Amino acid sequence: MIRHSNFLLKQIMPYYDTYCSPYFQGIDYDVVEHGMPGGATSSSQEGAMKQGYIQLLPYMLRFLAGTRKIVRYHDVTPGSQITWNTAFLAVTGAYKRGGERYVCQLLDILEAVTSNPENELSDAIRTDRLKLYRDSNDAFRDLLLGRYGRLPLGFPPDWVYQSAFGTEYKSALKQRTEASPLTVLEPVDIESERLRLQEQIKRTPTEEELVLYLNHPGDALKTFEFQKQYGDPNHLPIDVWFEGLCSQQEMEFTDSQGKPHKMMIFDISKPRRSGISIVRYLLDSEIITYEVPVKKPEGIVVSAMEMADSKNAFHVASPSNGDLWVVYASPGQFVKKGEELFNLSIMKQEKAVLSPVDGVVKRVLKTANYTEDKKMVPIKEGELIVELAPTPDFCPSCSEPLASDDFKFCPFCGAGVDAGAGDR
Repeated sequence: MIRHSNFLLKQIMPYYDTYCSPYFQGIDYDVVEHGMPGGATSSSQEGAMKQGYIQLLPYMLRFLAGTRKIVRYHDVTPGSQITWNTAFLAVTGAYKRGGERYVCQLLDILEAVTSNPENELSDAIRTDRLKLYRDSNDAFRDLLLGRYGRLPLGFPPDWVYQSAFGTEYKSALKQRTEASPLTVLEPVDIESERLRLQEQIKRTPTEEELVLYLNHPGDALKTFEFQKQYGDPNHLPIDVWFEGLCSQQEMEFTDSQGKPHKMMIFDISKPRRSGISIVRYLLDSEIITYEVPVKKPEGIVVSAMEMADSKNAFHVASPSNGDLWVVYASPGQFVKKGEELFNLSIMKQEKAVLSPVDGVVKRVLKTANYTEDKKMVPIKEGELIVELAPTPDFCPSCSEPLASDDFKFCPFCGAGVDAGAGDR
């Protein structure tokens, strides 16, 4: 088994090296500085590319290397994804504020903090270092609090908390813990999860499929659906799996039942204005035509996506490209400023989006509930997700919001409500 695995790895590594260049090799491809494991390295490159910031990847790795010296956290799961995402948010946040010049300024601050003793830092650097983690997400804050387990080399300096938590940092310092989160986890009911998976795929799952589902439920369901539609790509030769087939190139392979097949690509058309290429291929004795999207459509594309008005406080938008994880808001619901409206996943990290004002939910344009169906909904940066409206009035007796000025009685306490009573 070891010999066979080693043989396969030797075939895969040349392709891996190809896809890592030029963004990792020449920067710190032996991971001595940024310390990110191989799996996190490739997924981070993919994430940066999908978000449209692949050109900033070298800066992100430099930020990650500096953060390892400050937070002193070993970059293994879940730390690798959390600290990587922190670097991504810090660099892209600076880039949005002022381009690469701001990014370089941020890295200069980081370099000064990690290269000089505390007593030699200037007052300007002490102030500027609070900008380092102002764009961090909830996962990084939970990491600092010890909610993913004890930090092996102790908690970082207090200024890190001030940077990440802002004005609430003193309260955060009191919440730190070294207790293991594993002690409060409920055991997984394997049979219940097996039944849930069976309901999702409409058949009895294999033991291997169940294990995949228990580890990564959403990705597992996508894999099962892909295999149902296209078959198992792992039966393809390694070079074809990575590079694909060229026109007139033949390939022989066996399926999961051991049956032999022959495939040949006839031709691949040039991309049309719609961004679609037509692939004609022969599978055994059947000629099949398939449309493949290979680039963005040309010309003006009318999109049904509604973008938020950044000047409208009642428009709550997605802060980044990502996947909608769960939506808590529903039309007609009253929300307070700071109440969570929805949660999205950005490169495997959750981001809670809070209500910027008190109000009533007017519209919910997209919804999701990953806990129930293991499905996430793609969303774009700036896309309007929840639209709020001002609360019409408040009950003078219990101070609860009233949905309409026409109410004569409060639905919460039953007290009589005079017209305009909330304005007194």
